Amino acid sequence: MLTQANVETVYLEQAEQRRYRRLEVSLPVWLADEEDFNTPGGAQWSLGYTRDVSMGGAKIIVPNSEEDRWRDVSRRDCVCLVRFDVPGSSHVEYITGRVKHAAHEKDTGRLWLGVEYDEGAHQEKAAAVRAGLKTVKSRRRWQGLFVLALVGIGLAAVQVKSEQEKARVQAQRAIQIEKQRKKLDDAFSRLSRARLVPTRAEGINSSFQRKDVQKLLADLTRLNNPNNKAKAEQDRANRRLADGITLASAATAEATVNLGVAVPFGFNWPEYIDTVEQLIGRTIPTVVTFRDFQSKFPMEDCIEARARTKTLQITWEPQYFSKLKKVTLSDIIAGKYDKYIDSWAKGAKSFGGELWMRWGHEFNGNWYPWSTTANNKSPKNYIAAYRHVHRRFTRAGAFNVRWIWCMNAETVPNTSWNDPLKAYPGDAYVDMISIDGYNFGTALSHSRWLSFAEVFAIPYSKVVRRFPNKPVMIGETACATVGGPTGTEKDKAKWIYDMDKALRTMFPRVSGVVWFETEKEANWRMGSSIESLQASQRVWRKPYYRRGET
Repeated sequence: MLTQANVETVYLEQAEQRRYRRLEVSLPVWLADEEDFNTPGGAQWSLGYTRDVSMGGAKIIVPNSEEDRWRDVSRRDCVCLVRFDVPGSSHVEYITGRVKHAAHEKDTGRLWLGVEYDEGAHQEKAAAVRAGLKTVKSRRRWQGLFVLALVGIGLAAVQVKSEQEKARVQAQRAIQIEKQRKKLDDAFSRLSRARLVPTRAEGINSSFQRKDVQKLLADLTRLNNPNNKAKAEQDRANRRLADGITLASAATAEATVNLGVAVPFGFNWPEYIDTVEQLIGRTIPTVVTFRDFQSKFPMEDCIEARARTKTLQITWEPQYFSKLKKVTLSDIIAGKYDKYIDSWAKGAKSFGGELWMRWGHEFNGNWYPWSTTANNKSPKNYIAAYRHVHRRFTRAGAFNVRWIWCMNAETVPNTSWNDPLKAYPGDAYVDMISIDGYNFGTALSHSRWLSFAEVFAIPYSKVVRRFPNKPVMIGETACATVGGPTGTEKDKAKWIYDMDKALRTMFPRVSGVVWFETEKEANWRMGSSIESLQASQRVWRKPYYRRGET
């Protein structure tokens, strides 16, 4: 986060410096970034107010809740539109500029933007400055009037009285403007601080006199006494035994990778996961389900996953599974699905627990309608649609959702315009980077047997170089049963053992692995054979893969 406390003053053009200089004024303005303004139906004006304004730029205070948005705008150096409402008239001035700074004031903590105007638009800039002058002239004019009153002390009493009256009126106006500024400051300040709910104290004193409350207070004193440590530890162990709590399966310090299982047809995933856990002899902390763009928000899945101490990851695909209706990225960007997206955002906020969202995965393949291939061979629509969905969740207050940006290990077609890194939405929109990859063996006419390292080495190296501070996971993986070196089920078992070795030595940044546990293009199941199941049991039971297990 930037810590710069002061902004470098932006001075007016030379011809105007003597007249205007830097004008310190609280003037309401509206901001919109180029991407939102150029998107049909997507213009999102943000209300702010100036602290400094000149012919060259302005210092504008905006709500702290919009920090991610404006930092991203500043980082991308994209054009912004500044709208000034001229006081006392219906006239509106528009000025284009760029956000050059985004930081917090040292004394108040408010978020400010340093906006530098583009060249040209002299009349509009002058009008904006004049609007600021009109707003604060009452605070400045009384000083001139006071000087004039001293110089003209010998003037007629009537004239002196008239000037004094003007000064009084202007001083009152200045007081009103200052009150308005403080009111606006307070409003913005409330946006960035937690609300405190007062509690009525009536009856509290009497409640402390109750015997049961006195006993509980005495227990707290006893339990927090270091002299009772040995007995307290023994009591804790006995209590744990009585409650049926065991620490045998707790993750160790070696635990590095979180194990997940993807259930494509997840209508009864709890029973399905229970069965898989019995097969491999351990609990599975992460469950991955799949939903299309006509599914309701899966509140039941969220609540049941939390009750079962599972982390739920939803793969949300912008399409209809029924294929009866085509969903396009341009329609999403234009806002045609906003009501539907908002229903998910409100559901996620209402749930309140941690929820992982993998939206529009494997975009660098050629098999999904949201792919770069299907959108004029350009990643622009994918980036805009991803951000649009993310922003709807942010505006709804669904801050408990964590966002996964997921590429395919193999880029199809493998061309420069289809480079997955070109479709990255930005750090403000991504919490985890994910890679999907499979060993199809000879299950497909054009595929061949590949080791885990051969599938993931190239995309993994690109990701960790480009994003050194983002967590990385394997979003989907599995191994087919046909096409191996020996032509037997032992090939799949060996593939699993080799995957374990590769994850430990070649992929240290990987913090999660999701196994695609179903039979689809191939028999991906861990239990496709006795050999495969035994290998899965031995690998997944290791402490290295116990991260997140309870």
